[in-house]
Amino acid sequence: MTQHAPLIIDIAGTSLNKADRRRLKHPLTGGLILFARNWQDRAQLAALCEDIKSVRSDLLICVDHEGGRVQRFRTDGFTHLPPMSALGELWFKDQAGVPGSGAMAATNAATACGYVLAAELRACGVDFSFT
Repeated sequence: MTQHAPLIIDIAGTSLNKADRRRLKHPLTGGLILFARNWQDRAQLAALCEDIKSVRSDLLICVDHEGGRVQRFRTDGFTHLPPMSALGELWFKDQAGVPGSGAMAATNAATACGYVLAAELRACGVDFSFT
């Protein structure tokens, strides 16, 4: 294989060090994924995202933040989201798709969860969640 695809890398701490900056500048780096170890509070997260974008504005800042036990940022105003399996269970209670059915309730809940998740992450500078 002669073509290379961009990588999404991670960092160890809550701020960028010299080695992180060097790796982020590499042309094969396409983004950075954040984990709970990269989190202290909203202000720190926003500052980290801003710092990442100052190194390279085209980098995609990602997190796996789908709710339930897979929610990296849990305090400082981040809404506790249900596990996505709970929405699936709601769907399967009644799949009719008519108002008041489990399918409609699950669809509405998924829409609301997605909106809250996206709004809270975007407010801190995160571009993408693996939800």
